[in-house]
Amino acid sequence: MNRDSRHNALVKSESSHNWHLLISIGLVLFATFILLNYHNQHQVANDLLVPPKNSPELIEPAKSIEQFSHKLFTNIELTMMEYGITTELIVKKRNVVDTVTIKVPADLPITQANLAITIVAQNLGGDVFYAVEDQKNKKVEMQIGFQGIHTTTITLQEYSKKRSTGMISVIVDSIKTVNEIISRICKIQQPLTLSLVSKNAPLQSSLEHCGHAIRLYSSNLDSLKSVATIIDQVDDREIIEKTLWDLGAIAGQSGSIVIFAQPRVNTLLALEEVLPRLERRGHQFTSHPTKK
Repeated sequence: MNRDSRHNALVKSESSHNWHLLISIGLVLFATFILLNYHNQHQVANDLLVPPKNSPELIEPAKSIEQFSHKLFTNIELTMMEYGITTELIVKKRNVVDTVTIKVPADLPITQANLAITIVAQNLGGDVFYAVEDQKNKKVEMQIGFQGIHTTTITLQEYSKKRSTGMISVIVDSIKTVNEIISRICKIQQPLTLSLVSKNAPLQSSLEHCGHAIRLYSSNLDSLKSVATIIDQVDDREIIEKTLWDLGAIAGQSGSIVIFAQPRVNTLLALEEVLPRLERRGHQFTSHPTKK
């Protein structure tokens, strides 16, 4: 082999090595792109800006006997409404010692109404001096005051009628990933149904300890939409909350309703705010929705 032939062979060999190097660089760049793309998708799922859960508004404590008496007298209706007791069941009279008579519906234990009033009085800086239960007349008389002065007498009487309540089924639809929204939904105390878009083992595994019913999207769930209400077609928290309250009233009339919701921030905040209050008013929640 002459010198020119050896030179050409070396050139070809060096060129071959360069191609291997370019292919390797290409594979590394492709792998880096895939990893970065996965990281970005994962980061989007976990870096959602979700506001903290609402804290209940605290009542400012009274600074005088007169102020305590006035605040308790005016707040008692709002307190009882949270338990589904309407104003028609409350009779109030202002006097040196105010008197309030409350008819407690049959499905609400008097002890629960007693506790609610006690908490309000204490938050205002007052005390329940004593509460006497009359088994024969099925009533409880509470004497309440401020700084040792008796200001208010509240009588709780058993009432034969029940509150207008119903069964509510909430389905959170089309879940694709577990992010902060889904993690917060899992902490909601009322039973819900979470509908997954597909059979995804990692997704199902991450929801094992969620505490709600997990179901794959099915024709059965799809057929429920014909009798259900989608609460968040408009992605606005105030509208979603109002819709939930309206549906609660409908549930009280019809006996049961089915609600579909989407895994969105405004929907989460509305569910966290309204569902516990609907339950406090006597509505029940189920994770086994059925068509009427």
